[in-house]
Amino acid sequence: MSVEAFLIAELISEGSIRKALQAGIGEEDFDLYDEEFSWLVTRTEKRLPITLRAFKLKFPDFEFVRVEERIQDLIEELKREQAFTSAHAAVDEFLRETDHDNIYERIDQVVEIFRDARHKHNPVAEVDYRSGKDHLKEQKEISILRESGQTVGIPTGLKNLDHHWGGLQPGFLYCILGRPGDAKSFMMGRLATSAMLDGRRVGFFSPEMNERQHRCRFATLLSAEYEIQKALGLKGAFRNRALMDGAGYNYKTYSRFIRYIENLPGEIVMFTQKYRRQKMTPSYIEARIEARELEMVIVDPIYKLKSPRRRESKREEIQDVVDALQDISKGFNIPVVISNQASRALVGSRGEAPSLDTSFGSDAPAQESDTVLGIKHFSEERLMKLSCSKNRFGEPFKFDVAFHPNVGKMDDVTPIRGDYLNSYDPEAAAELQKVIEEEANV
Repeated sequence: MSVEAFLIAELISEGSIRKALQAGIGEEDFDLYDEEFSWLVTRTEKRLPITLRAFKLKFPDFEFVRVEERIQDLIEELKREQAFTSAHAAVDEFLRETDHDNIYERIDQVVEIFRDARHKHNPVAEVDYRSGKDHLKEQKEISILRESGQTVGIPTGLKNLDHHWGGLQPGFLYCILGRPGDAKSFMMGRLATSAMLDGRRVGFFSPEMNERQHRCRFATLLSAEYEIQKALGLKGAFRNRALMDGAGYNYKTYSRFIRYIENLPGEIVMFTQKYRRQKMTPSYIEARIEARELEMVIVDPIYKLKSPRRRESKREEIQDVVDALQDISKGFNIPVVISNQASRALVGSRGEAPSLDTSFGSDAPAQESDTVLGIKHFSEERLMKLSCSKNRFGEPFKFDVAFHPNVGKMDDVTPIRGDYLNSYDPEAAAELQKVIEEEANV
């Protein structure tokens, strides 16, 4: 069977075509099963569920075979298959229809075919802005996701972040700032488990916490998800302290939970520090991204990494580490999330979350990141305040979250405000008219 059929089967099993659209796969990428993929797109646009039963009613002759491979791997295989097919067809046509009279014309045609294949599949982008065909295709696929109520990037698990960021975007560097005890690591864990539930392979590089601490925290966060509780008949999440202490929970129920997690499409690959003297380096992270085909990277905290070169000051070392991680995010086109301490003197006790001006030890994490998110935990109020003071492709924003770390609860309590759509805003129009009139009178 073709990889097209395998990909169709996996998309149906997942009940969503979001990962295919995010990877730039459209109807024109299917030669054999374009009608089947078009049906999936139509169901998504109409917000109708994608189920195997409905698909078989429409396509009774389709041979539904699952290969139990990740959708992202099948997408990459489909792209390679397309490149091979186009190149192989060009060579066959050249050998079959070329003679002495048309040799130069045929060479030009084949070169053009190879150039198109290289442009489409080359990992290095070389794009003429005026040529907008591929961009329009991408915009169409993204609009299908948005109209169906889905995020463009990797979901964060928090509605306000997904609204303002569109999920964690490929090629972006995100910085989380907070004082000790303000739940930076818990926030990173939430981002990791949300990505895992989205079917992503996440690399969690943690030079500070050990494997057991992370396993217990991830278990609490995942068991707090409604869909997992419903599937396993759980009445609540596994409490983090109970798991850490090894008492106060049902072991058989926890075993069923672990088996359920093993069958999820996503994965969190943990890289914890065994020997503190031999610190992790950005080059090690880069090597693991290639080896494990990671789709997202989390580094918690950044100041525990070893600089690529020996420096006289910690500030210069952090600058080098940030530069290296920024290159990783852009080079591999994946989201990279880092955490750093916030300066006590600048944050103070005003009850506010840290801003981009409070990065401790170096300004580089806030300066180089595309987005800076400050967090502050108020344990007595069971509340977390979040403030996005730098949002390269949007506006700064603030919101509150109901936060119960022992039971893995993080729920938005601030309603979503504003939008980024092209629409008529009477207040904005009146303000603009006022500015125009003032400038005309000068």
